[in-house]
Amino acid sequence: MSADGGKTSPHGPEGLLKLGESWFLGGSRSAALAWAASVLALIAVLVWFFILSPYGAPAAPVYAEF
Repeated sequence: MSADGGKTSPHGPEGLLKLGESWFLGGSRSAALAWAASVLALIAVLVWFFILSPYGAPAAPVYAEF
């Protein structure tokens, strides 16, 4: 058990993580914007992977240039 009776300190990494978690899971407008930005970033990664990258194309042999 910690010296403060099991409570997390607001000044340590655990307190900072708890503060960020409570903000990100809260109902504020900035948290909603952060969720929207996260969703858009994940969609952009999927679009790049399935549409813009050469996914499924056969790999070109490395030795073709020699």
